[in-house]
Amino acid sequence: MKTAFKTLLTEQQLRQLIREELKSVISGEDVNIGGDNESGFITIDQAVEYLKMSKSAIYKLTMSGDIPKHKKGRRLLFVKSELAEWVKSGMDDSKE
Repeated sequence: MKTAFKTLLTEQQLRQLIREELKSVISGEDVNIGGDNESGFITIDQAVEYLKMSKSAIYKLTMSGDIPKHKKGRRLLFVKSELAEWVKSGMDDSKE
């Protein structure tokens, strides 16, 4: 059951809230993606930053199955803890 709240917002405040929510959804920064915890999903851009690798190198590794990855629809996602384990293991034994 969803909880509803009634509040008074100006048109400008409502537009700002909508803008922020859309930006969050578009960038993939929702509750389950982009979290700071080690078990949360991260996006390809966050994986690039985390692994200090180029985006094209990560894409090549995903195409060859050499990096742990997950797909949600067409979206490519990673789990930080799996990437950390992959790095520790020598970055070569993560074929799915």
